[in-house]
Amino acid sequence: MSDRRDGDAYAVLGVLPDADDEAIAIAYRTLARRHHPDVVGDSGTRRMMHINAAFEAIRTAELRDRYERAHRPPPKRDGTGGAGAPPGRPSGSVLDFGRHVGWSLGEIARIDPGYLVWLAERHEGLPYREEIDALLRGMGVRRPSARDEATAPWRRGYGYR
Repeated sequence: MSDRRDGDAYAVLGVLPDADDEAIAIAYRTLARRHHPDVVGDSGTRRMMHINAAFEAIRTAELRDRYERAHRPPPKRDGTGGAGAPPGRPSGSVLDFGRHVGWSLGEIARIDPGYLVWLAERHEGLPYREEIDALLRGMGVRRPSARDEATAPWRRGYGYR
């Protein structure tokens, strides 16, 4: 038996990472019956230690979450967020967080305006809120504000009616 298999709790128990508590318990009991030292003698001691350790590591959803965080490889950092590299033609403030790291608000507005709608409602978007609102109003995603209506050319008597 390889050390790699002995180190991965899911492989030791022979279950998939998305297995539920019941499936993990069934796999554990099945393996324990087959490899317990009382059944197979002292040769099963090492194998049973691995089975017990694997079960203790992933037997509940909370333990599986903790196990996943501890054993997940670190994310590959290429200087961009989940959305990848900026598409080009930047305009406006550039974000230094989130899935659009390095993107300007104008680039995000062209590619993913829904993200701006979401960001405007978040604490992280507070410094950008006015700029986001202006972009979304310009795109017709948001209605003009009362201030925009009051300063519109047709409201100031320029003959637009």
